[in-house]
Amino acid sequence: MTDKVAIVVAPTGALNTRESAPYMAYTVEEQAVEARNCEDVGASIYHVHVRDERGANSGDPEIYGRLVEHVRAKSGLLIQIGGALGPGRDPDTGIIGYPFTEEDRLHALETKPAPDMFTVKIGAVELRVPAKNYETIGLRNSPKFLRQAIPYVMERDMCLELEIFDVGCLYNAKILEEEGLFGPAGLSSPGCYLHFVMGHGGQPATMKQLMYLHEESLKLFPSAEICVSAAADECYRIITTAMLLGCNMVRCGIEDSRHLSNGRRAESNVQIVENVVRIAREIGRDVASVNEAHEMLMPKTSAQRAA
Repeated sequence: MTDKVAIVVAPTGALNTRESAPYMAYTVEEQAVEARNCEDVGASIYHVHVRDERGANSGDPEIYGRLVEHVRAKSGLLIQIGGALGPGRDPDTGIIGYPFTEEDRLHALETKPAPDMFTVKIGAVELRVPAKNYETIGLRNSPKFLRQAIPYVMERDMCLELEIFDVGCLYNAKILEEEGLFGPAGLSSPGCYLHFVMGHGGQPATMKQLMYLHEESLKLFPSAEICVSAAADECYRIITTAMLLGCNMVRCGIEDSRHLSNGRRAESNVQIVENVVRIAREIGRDVASVNEAHEMLMPKTSAQRAA
């Protein structure tokens, strides 16, 4: 374990709108500026979703490619595409659903230029979206899909995040590790890590659940890197506890919570990142720079980036 913690910022999410977050960056140009501003205050990883011309959540690799280009022109942040692409809200009807097939998600892997990081959900999950016009959003990640997506990411030297929505996902990951899908060193390999996603569906954002996940992950993958995020009101309690447990990454941003730790409504993602940086330092954790985060997660390519 390193004393440094890398801060992931998730600045949009798939469902937020300017009605719920007036400061939210929509266009690729706006997201590039947001990335630079978040990097300036301590973020090292940028977890992205994109919108189409109607403002709807999109899985179009062409839009993602333009986003990667614009962010890299403005910022040094490591860019991470959410591999599930996320649920969508129809701009005309407001109805929320999950519009993407596994084929769509595999297609997103072909984004050019490629991002630095890609996320893969490691089991089936029912996403919890407490909103008007809510319908059950079930997301299946078939073994066939996982056996295609995971090698694709790792063979291209992108960093793989395995999203853990419940403890069963850890055991799914163990099965895939035993099959050799993560390489000879398994999930101890640089280039892949676990992300405990709490409160978005599948598991509650509670201390008891976090401790259970952490205990099980140490039993199954004693050397794996761990990131933690939590939804809404529990966000700061959970990620603070994760940092105290020694987890090396935490995620914040309006995808997870639009508030600060004191309960006030955030006025920007920058404020949210600043809030997490302050908490980290107050509990004795230094914040990793972009280069330090790259070295921690992807040592194979960090020297190339530094050059």
